[in-house]
Amino acid sequence: MTDGIVGAITGLFRGRRRADELAQVDAEITAFGEALAGHSFEPGDHRDDPGLLADYQQALDAYEQAKKDFVGDRNLRDAADVLRTLDEGRHALACVDAVIEGRPRPKRRPLCFFDPRHGQSTEDVRWAPSEGAVRMIAVCAADAVRLAEGMPPIERGLREQRPVPHARPGPGQNNSPSAAGAGAKRRPEHRPTAEPPPPASPLASPDPYETWPGNTGARQRWESRDSKGVQLIRSDPRKPSLLVVHLERAADSWVELTSPRDGKRPPRLILTHGSPLTRAIVPVESDGQEAIRLQMNTRGKWRIWLHPPEEIPLLEDELGSIGSYVLRHPGGQVPLRITQHEGTAFSLHELRSDFALGTLLCQGNGSFTASAIAPRKAGLLYVQSRGSWSIDLSGEAYKARTTP
Repeated sequence: MTDGIVGAITGLFRGRRRADELAQVDAEITAFGEALAGHSFEPGDHRDDPGLLADYQQALDAYEQAKKDFVGDRNLRDAADVLRTLDEGRHALACVDAVIEGRPRPKRRPLCFFDPRHGQSTEDVRWAPSEGAVRMIAVCAADAVRLAEGMPPIERGLREQRPVPHARPGPGQNNSPSAAGAGAKRRPEHRPTAEPPPPASPLASPDPYETWPGNTGARQRWESRDSKGVQLIRSDPRKPSLLVVHLERAADSWVELTSPRDGKRPPRLILTHGSPLTRAIVPVESDGQEAIRLQMNTRGKWRIWLHPPEEIPLLEDELGSIGSYVLRHPGGQVPLRITQHEGTAFSLHELRSDFALGTLLCQGNGSFTASAIAPRKAGLLYVQSRGSWSIDLSGEAYKARTTP
């Protein structure tokens, strides 16, 4: 009996703490909305400056997105995407102020990689998660010191120790905010409360594509189970998207991408019946439509999302995975060593800005090791494979050898 009373009291205090934390976030949303509403900027007075209009539009969109993402949040950790969005909006508004006053746009430092509650990052450091590839991340001053001393960050926050959530309803069908610059000034309104809650992030992993990043919008992600038709909403219908699909089981499962399409092509199979793979990373070209539609055919759980471009992993030393993959390369025409450890057909292409396939850099079959030269300009590379592979900036050349 006593234990039950103590547990109830503890839960009550925790509930109050969570409520206080969410109240702080709500206050930040309201304060940013008031800053926008009271700002002197008039889009109609700056029609000849598209860059300035874009900055102002980004600030407005950040406010609207923060309100939407906040609906359904249960604690401050859930609201991490809201904090990041508000930070982007504040920076955009600071750019508006700078341009109007004749100053250069301020340089933006992102919030701390490990937890946005740490505030602005102060420096970029090399870091690798357990059994993961080394990459550059932006961290706060305290975490930079701890990492330099071989200690873990203060709070792993968004990327570890999250419970696996129950399936939630899919994203809403609301259209994104229209572009600014039409002449009339938009006035922010208070945060709505009637929208369905967005799904929470699944359990994290060192693999950048194992779960959606914290800054993935509520309409750009979905999780559920069993067969059904679903759709994700592009952040910008004019731009291509990077689709990530995870299945709980490969047996008797397949996934069709039913858009974009031109009426002449059948749905695109991105995970086929009988494939041993349970994950697909798929560049999707833009068709001008807001929605990307898929048909999920499976008897297990699944997760899908549109991966934020800034979260595409960078090849800094060595990177390896299984199946299809998209990565950033640093450019500079440096030698690459490419190894497929097992599998069938393999290809490595440049990925153009519209996500169409570019130059073929490497091709092989079965187990092989080959060399290629990275493009002169930094950009994206697309791996197509059904096996395990690795790519490293070795600085050496290797003669290709293939096996049947």
